[in-house]
Amino acid sequence: MGFERDDLYRYDPPQYPNGVDPSLDPFAAYTPPPTYDVDQWEEKNQIVELGGNTEYDEEIKKMLWALRHFELRIAPQCDEIDDWNALDRRTQRMYRAGILKKFVGGYRELEEILEKGGPVAREAGFFPGDGTNYSTLSAAISEFDADFLSEAAEYSRNAALYSLTPRGRSFDRAPPYPSKPRAYYLENGEEWTVGMDQKITEASRVVAEYMALVAPSLRFDRDRSAPNYQYSIGDIYRLLAHLAIEQCAAKNGAELLAWQSDRDTPSASTLSEYIPTSGDSEKPEDGKPEVEDIEEKFIEATCRLLERETLAPSGPIHLAYDLTTVGWYGEENKWVTGSVKKDNTTEFWHYAVLSTVSPGQNYILGATPIKERSEKAEALNRMLRQVRQNADPDFGRIYMDSQLFQADVVTTCREHGLNWMIQAPEAELYTKMAASAPPGESDKVSDITFTKFNASYQTFNAIICPIHEEEVGYEEITPETKLTRYRDTSKREGGGDSTVSEGSAPDGPVQNQLDDFGGDMPAPKDTPDYLDADEGTGESDTHTVWITDMDVDERDLDGLGYQYRHRWKIETAIRQLKHTFQGQCRSSDRLTRTVYFGAAQLFFNFWVALNRELPYHLGDPGRFRLTGLETLHALREADFEVGKPGNNLLI
Repeated sequence: MGFERDDLYRYDPPQYPNGVDPSLDPFAAYTPPPTYDVDQWEEKNQIVELGGNTEYDEEIKKMLWALRHFELRIAPQCDEIDDWNALDRRTQRMYRAGILKKFVGGYRELEEILEKGGPVAREAGFFPGDGTNYSTLSAAISEFDADFLSEAAEYSRNAALYSLTPRGRSFDRAPPYPSKPRAYYLENGEEWTVGMDQKITEASRVVAEYMALVAPSLRFDRDRSAPNYQYSIGDIYRLLAHLAIEQCAAKNGAELLAWQSDRDTPSASTLSEYIPTSGDSEKPEDGKPEVEDIEEKFIEATCRLLERETLAPSGPIHLAYDLTTVGWYGEENKWVTGSVKKDNTTEFWHYAVLSTVSPGQNYILGATPIKERSEKAEALNRMLRQVRQNADPDFGRIYMDSQLFQADVVTTCREHGLNWMIQAPEAELYTKMAASAPPGESDKVSDITFTKFNASYQTFNAIICPIHEEEVGYEEITPETKLTRYRDTSKREGGGDSTVSEGSAPDGPVQNQLDDFGGDMPAPKDTPDYLDADEGTGESDTHTVWITDMDVDERDLDGLGYQYRHRWKIETAIRQLKHTFQGQCRSSDRLTRTVYFGAAQLFFNFWVALNRELPYHLGDPGRFRLTGLETLHALREADFEVGKPGNNLLI
């Protein structure tokens, strides 16, 4: 998989026979971390054996598993009990008796089962002379919170069903506060439902663990004496999630959150203090952060998240790379550049986005603002390098559209060992290829040479595939960008266009390029007969052409064409970044905008991870889905201070 850094984040799950029916449990291969302390389990098993050869009737087994789950999973983690191990023996056994009472009915029934001795009494911690009279039990148990005991008993009973449902998961895979397993509903003919409260509660608990994993990457070296330091990193991102929910700017959003929340929440000025200030570009030695530093922190955070078991895609991991724009109505800014007119403005912030495209695991690995056309390759190279520095993923192919058809981009792909597929531009050569392909069949062209390709290799291949009958395309088209204010209107001798690319200032260097997107591409060395120049434009609405560095003679062309469709996942991700997971950012400061976009990247990845993991906690891997808005609500409601132990969210 490649995203695990060291043994600190690994575990060796105990081997239990689970009897899982894969047809009922699509996540049968999902093995979460141990749900209890193994030494504590063994200690308890010396008194009453569970998971071994000892046979119990069903009711006794249910009570035994429920008591074991309460002691090893709920009691150490719940808010009601500060320190379970510090409680005296009598208090511990009375808590267990309180759970057991919810199974047997009343205090007299509880007295009867404890007086028998047997495995249930031993599991509850009762031995002869421990006081099992119903009045003694009533007096002790009534001191505990009744609502807590009822809720804990319900979760414990649900956990016991994991061991009693033959086609369900093993008990070891029950989370601390589980719903009934999906297999239970199937076996008993009951309808499975998850209420909104249960969904958000479980999502909030899991997302708190995610935040604990990523928090060390997002500290930004805050001044411990500054007012914003009283707030945790979780509090800061709670506010950013709230801004995304309300689709408002920081000042109004912070005031609204403070009014709605019972917690002490950060103000807009606190959020501003959390975001680093820019360094002086003329004095790089000042040590202040730049966009690349912020970008790297969010990439590191994503890699930390994917260290969590089962979240990272299995290798080889295929990627997509694309650009997007955000309209700008403010004052002139050197990071704001021109583009196709849209929404009454010609000024845009431009962002480069790198994502995985694995079905169900399409994470955004990096998102960063760029200025010049030449930065497409630079940003891609930087993000790939940072991912490799923070993880060791097994990358496969990278998919791009025609606006990334540049020599420096494909050179970067080659330097990182990535095979690439780029949709061919709307040029005469490629429309002829598409039009000349056999109807309904795939085709290929080898050894196309690009004379303007300023690199040591100039020859590539083309794949031509019929457009799939179910092809729907992407829902939002990123405008074709001219990432500059500068336009060189000078002409070559003879009326041709200037050799200076539109990505450069007038005095800047010529950029590596395959050719201008709107012009004819240079013909291959050996032009096949069906690409005769006299044949017209050859436009086709039946086939698509991709340029690639892969050996087309050894590949399944139809398969590659179909898999390229996964590239649309990055379009969906970009749309979610801009319209669901990011609040209004009205700042002209590039670091501020990088943090807002980085937070949206983080929230998007939490959403993908929750949809990967949360169905397991709620009992239905096959049908459950969490929306982006529900993920943001879970972030806003999460108690980040009870995330995974070992990560201090207050730093």
